[in-house]
Amino acid sequence: MLTVLSMFYYIYLRRRARTATRGELMNNRRAIESSRPLPINVELVQYAKEVLDFSSHYGSENSMSYTMWNLAGVPNVYPSSGDFTQTAVFRTYGTWWELCPSARLPFTRTPPNFHSHDYVELAFEEPVYPTAVHVLETYHPGSVVKILACSASPYSQNLPADIRWEVLWSEAPTKVTSPQARQFSPCIKQINFPTNLIRLELNSSLLDYYTELDAVVLHGVRERPVLSLNTTMIAMDDVDDDEDEETDDGLDFLNKQFSATALRESTTNGYFDKLPYEVKEWRFLLG
Repeated sequence: MLTVLSMFYYIYLRRRARTATRGELMNNRRAIESSRPLPINVELVQYAKEVLDFSSHYGSENSMSYTMWNLAGVPNVYPSSGDFTQTAVFRTYGTWWELCPSARLPFTRTPPNFHSHDYVELAFEEPVYPTAVHVLETYHPGSVVKILACSASPYSQNLPADIRWEVLWSEAPTKVTSPQARQFSPCIKQINFPTNLIRLELNSSLLDYYTELDAVVLHGVRERPVLSLNTTMIAMDDVDDDEDEETDDGLDFLNKQFSATALRESTTNGYFDKLPYEVKEWRFLLG
């Protein structure tokens, strides 16, 4: 009896992890079928719909325990902390796996700012211009070192000719002292294309135990946001006063120029003084 219940329990978790809950799907359907469409500038909040690819995971392919499939859908554990089988766990942590005899030789031609050891690629329902990415870490956080967005949609039949990955955020590995759960929300940069394919790259070399991830949340808008300009507010009265002062200064400058020209012309003979001496003498003789 316990075996049968365990089987149904794992089937339930697998379905829940691979896709969003039925309630979320119904809400999305209502939003699409509604006669009053949502404004294009409303920020959408999406959990990962599907796990497309990954480098490794601790669990086996026939199980839901500690596998990357648990990253799809709504959180199963967060905000709780601890070791839970319903989370996504990579195969390694620390540096022991690099020192063992079976370790692979490191790549020697990687750039100095490349720190990634593992990765996972997640697909979301709707392409958006990202405004935030939240990674829900439930145990030994601090392994995420890079977040990227892809210009191609995994659900589109027509792929763009130029497919590229854009780095939203990256940083060298850092040591996090507390093993408690947290929501990791780095400040990401704006990109010039919508995306529904996010890639996380991780480095667990500084961790004391396996890192566990519960879910990834993508915030974004349908239309490209306008970059805000950091301008200072100026009162219109001040603007008018400044313009009047600039006008007065300009008039004073012109008056001085005209006065100086008139003074020079009144005290000299103008261009006549620039004539050769012989020509001046002929003028006085003929005059």
